[in-house]
Amino acid sequence: MISILYKMIYDEYHTDNNKLIPINSDYGFMNEALGDLSKINIFIGENNSGKSRFLRELFLKNFYGMSLENFEKFFKEMKMYSYGSYEQPQNINILDFDHIYKKNGQNNALLNRYGIDFFKVLYEFSKSYERNDKYYFPVIRGVKDYKTVINNKLSEFLKNTQSIQNKDSINHFISLLNLEQTGLENFDIYSEIVFNEYFKEQKKTLQQNIITGGKLYNEIKKMLLGKEDERKTIEEFQKFLKVNFFEDFDKVQLIPNETEKVLYVKIGKDERPIYNWGDGTQQLIIILFYLYVHKDEKDKLFFIEEPEMYFHPGILRKFIEVLNMDIFSNHQYFITTHSNAILDTSADTNINMSIFKFKKVKDISSNNDKEFLIEQCNNGDVSLLNELGVRNSSVFLSNCSIWVEGITDRLYLKHYLDLFINKYNKEKFRENIDYTFIEYGGGNVVHFNFSNEDNSQSINAKYINNKIFLIADNDNTQPGSAKQSRKEKYKEYLQDNFYELPVTEIENLISNEILKNVLIQQNLGKKEDIINKFEDNKDYRNVRLGKFIDDLFCDSDLKKYSSDSGTIKNKLSFCNLVIEKTTDYDMLTKEAKELVEKVYDFILKNNNK
Repeated sequence: MISILYKMIYDEYHTDNNKLIPINSDYGFMNEALGDLSKINIFIGENNSGKSRFLRELFLKNFYGMSLENFEKFFKEMKMYSYGSYEQPQNINILDFDHIYKKNGQNNALLNRYGIDFFKVLYEFSKSYERNDKYYFPVIRGVKDYKTVINNKLSEFLKNTQSIQNKDSINHFISLLNLEQTGLENFDIYSEIVFNEYFKEQKKTLQQNIITGGKLYNEIKKMLLGKEDERKTIEEFQKFLKVNFFEDFDKVQLIPNETEKVLYVKIGKDERPIYNWGDGTQQLIIILFYLYVHKDEKDKLFFIEEPEMYFHPGILRKFIEVLNMDIFSNHQYFITTHSNAILDTSADTNINMSIFKFKKVKDISSNNDKEFLIEQCNNGDVSLLNELGVRNSSVFLSNCSIWVEGITDRLYLKHYLDLFINKYNKEKFRENIDYTFIEYGGGNVVHFNFSNEDNSQSINAKYINNKIFLIADNDNTQPGSAKQSRKEKYKEYLQDNFYELPVTEIENLISNEILKNVLIQQNLGKKEDIINKFEDNKDYRNVRLGKFIDDLFCDSDLKKYSSDSGTIKNKLSFCNLVIEKTTDYDMLTKEAKELVEKVYDFILKNNNK
C-alpha cells in the first residue's frame, strides 16, 4: 500500500536534472508529494475545488510511490548518506520527507552531494505505478439497455425518413447489431462518453481501465464459460454480495442471458435485467465485481468518483466498511465525495482512512501561483463538515437513544443486551452509532421536556436525539403524586417508548441466585449463613435492595449494604460483580428479560436498513 506518492526525474548520469516535479502544476501540496496515505483516501471539497480533476490526473499519469515499509527504509538509508546533516525523526511522515527534500536546494557542496544521494535512494525504494495498476470508476448512471435503445431509435428514424439515399446501408447496420456473434454487447456507450469527455487526447487502450459496467455481460459470461478458478470466483462473488448486502434473501445470482445479450441479476426470487434494477444496486454490483476479481493482485489502485450518487447512506457506510475488509487487503482507494456519511466512517477506529480537503484559491500568489490547494485533515475534524455544508442540525447523531437514570442502569442493560444477542444470535448493533445511552441522573429528568412542544423552562430532549426510549424506576410511586403525574405525561408523549420498571429500581431485577452468589463473594466465610437465608425464594421487587439485605441479615455481622435512602451503597462495585456472575441470558429474571427485549426491539426498529 502506498504511503507517499510523487513524480520525479531521476537520471543517474545527469544528476543536475534530478528533482520532484508537480503531480499537477495547478495544485499546491508539500513540494509535489502527496503523503500520509491510507488504504482509503477521501478527497472532499466544494464544487469546482479541483478534487475530481486531481483524481483523474492520478489515474491518467504515471507516478512513483513508496509503501510505509519502504518509506522507513528510505529514511534509514538517508541517514547513512547524510553525513550528520540529517537525523532520522521519531515519526516518519510527509512533513519529514518534505524537510529533507528541502535540503537539496541549499548551496553547499556537502548538501549538493546529499541531494544526489536523496534521489538515488528515493528511486531505489520507489515503485512506478502505471496505467495497468489503476482503474477508474466514473459517476455511473446505470447500465442501460443501449442496444435496444439505439436499435429503436434507428428503426424509428428510418420509418419517418423518405428521402435518405443510403437506407439499405442503415438497415444492414441494424441487422448486424442483431446478430448473435456481434451486437452492441461489445459496445460500451458510457465508456465512450467518459473517454471523449475527459481523456480524448489519450490512447484508446486507456478505455479498458475505465469501468462503467457496460461490458459486464461479456466479462461474467467469459468467466462462467472459463476455467474452474474463474467459475469459482463468480460463485464466491455471488455469496459475497448476499452476505454483505442482501442477507435477507436466500441467494444472489448473476446470469448472462444469451438471447438478449444482457446480464440478468437474480436477488431472492426476483430475476430481471441489470438495467431494471435500481441504480444503486447496479453501481454496487459493478464496482464490487471489479474489486473482487482483482482481489488477489497486488498494488491495484482504484479511483472512484462520488459513490454516494445512488447509495442510501446506510449502504454507503457498509460499502466503505467492505472496502476496508481483509479480503481487499491488496487494494488502495482514492475517492471523491460530497457525503458526510463517508466522513462519518472516519470516526470508526477500524477504518484505515485519510482525508484530503481541496480548495480553489482566490489569490494564487499566496499559493505559489497554483490555482488549487490540498490540505490533509485529521479524522473527526469539524471543518470537514463545514466544507460539505453540514450543520449539527443536519444530522441526528446516533440513530436512537436509551435514557436511563444512572451509570449502573447503563452497565446492567448493556450486559443484558449482549447476553440476549449471543443467546439468540441476534443482529449486533454499534453503541454510539446505532444507539446511545443517555444518563439523565434520576431526579434531573424533571428538567427535560419529552413533548413535541418547546418550553423555555426545560431542555427539549428531541434536540439531543429524536428517537427516545425512556426508562424510569418504579420507586414505589404513590398515586396522585407529582412523580406519578410526570410519568403519565411521559407515557402520553412517548407511548410505547416509555418504560416504567415493574420493580423499585434496576438492582431489583437481579435474581435470587445471582444476589446470593454476589453476597457470598463479598462476605468470605459467610457462605453457609447466606445459603440458609436464601433457602426460599425471597421477594424483594418492591423494596430498596440495600435495606432488604441489611434487614435480612440483621442478626449477622455481614457487611452493610444500605445507603441512607435504602438503595445499594456501593452501586458500581456491586454492579460489576453482578455482571461478572451473570454469564447467560437464562440467568435473568422474567422482568429483566422483558426490559431487554423491549430495548432491543426499539434499537432494531430505528436501525432498519
